[in-house]
Amino acid sequence: MAAFTRVAIRFPGSLRFVASAALSHVVTYLLVGLIASRALDYADILERPVIGDYYLPYGSVDIVASTTLQLLRGVMFGVVLLPFRGVLAASRWGWLWLWAVFVTIGILGTPAAAPSSFEGLLYTRLPLWFHAVGLPEMLLQTMAFSVLVHRNLRARTHPLAPRARQLLTALSVACIAFLGYTAVSLLFAFVAGVGLASGSDTRVLGQFAAPLVLGFLTVLFAKGRWWAPAHAVLYVASAAALAAYQGLVLGSTGWLYVLLAPVLPVFISLAMTRSSRLPSPPLEHG
Repeated sequence: MAAFTRVAIRFPGSLRFVASAALSHVVTYLLVGLIASRALDYADILERPVIGDYYLPYGSVDIVASTTLQLLRGVMFGVVLLPFRGVLAASRWGWLWLWAVFVTIGILGTPAAAPSSFEGLLYTRLPLWFHAVGLPEMLLQTMAFSVLVHRNLRARTHPLAPRARQLLTALSVACIAFLGYTAVSLLFAFVAGVGLASGSDTRVLGQFAAPLVLGFLTVLFAKGRWWAPAHAVLYVASAAALAAYQGLVLGSTGWLYVLLAPVLPVFISLAMTRSSRLPSPPLEHG
């Protein structure tokens, strides 16, 4: 989790915490949402009677606008949690208390008649099964967010084992760098004068799976003076993966996007890893 904090390393403690909380929310929201939408087939569910009157069709929401909104939500979460940092950090169960607040007030007990809430059960026509189908995603995302926030608060006083810290740092850097693809996609959409509603299509989003994994592996295994060559290889491999996926799965390859899209994510990864020292796993003695 330390890598989330390094993004705002030059900011005062409060701003660093808010930035870390915002990034934690965006990353967990996007990853858990992508998995849930695929596993639960939201495209079909959101078109069913009654439900279709409550929600917009799947894929109609601009994914860039959604990401921007989630960043704003993450900042709000970070700001409201500022006074409670000491309480959360003092207990090893701080993540559980934070998660309990989310579940109790934000999901089950929300004042709005929202799906999966008590008010939603009473005052909406949504079928009972629909109130249950969204719970796994909300519970998992809020739990992941709570764990990351708590881990960040206790990083200095209760550090992880070197190997676990190395894995978590590599994953954090890869996820933050991955947001660069959203920024590049937004730029391409702006230049083309189109929205990115279709960007929420799972087939379209699938092209970023390989670059995400490649980014994680690059941070995990490249060391010392090999950071720059490793990231050069990461750029080439990410561009190749995008080109192959677009050609084989999407039917055509947008070469300008393929060549430019990895630039910002690779730069973010390089900047974060050069300014940090990833912990090395302990040496094995035989």
